[in-house]
Amino acid sequence: MRSREIAFPCPACREEVSAGAEGQGQCERCGRSTVLPLTVSLREGGPVDRCPACDGVQLYVQRDFNQKAGLAIVGLGALLAPFTRYFSLLAAAVLDALLYALLPEITVCYRCASHFRGFPRNPRHAAFDLHIAEQYHSGAPPHRDG
Repeated sequence: MRSREIAFPCPACREEVSAGAEGQGQCERCGRSTVLPLTVSLREGGPVDRCPACDGVQLYVQRDFNQKAGLAIVGLGALLAPFTRYFSLLAAAVLDALLYALLPEITVCYRCASHFRGFPRNPRHAAFDLHIAEQYHSGAPPHRDG
């Protein structure tokens, strides 16, 4: 199992800060040190039950892959499609399926976009839900799940 890591926005400047399993991190931009209030589950290496950065309870799981890189692969496959008799689209789809099968899952907070790597999956967390994300983005109070 890979090492546990929490990537969260700095409370002072919003730059991404990485913290280890102990929840301590220091922002490289502004120098602020932060100690996240970890739940018992997080301290013991269990699943993510609550976001320690914002106290959010609505979380989702996704594959640990840069979404911009994924879009670039698909875009390149589409651009090359007319010249490759559409084999480039097939190659992009195969690469996407392979990456999906091989890459680990991470948990992400809807409210603050903190990422939790190396923690076991919480069965209560499903894949990304656009409706929940839009509620956070629009400022409407989202339905709480716990």
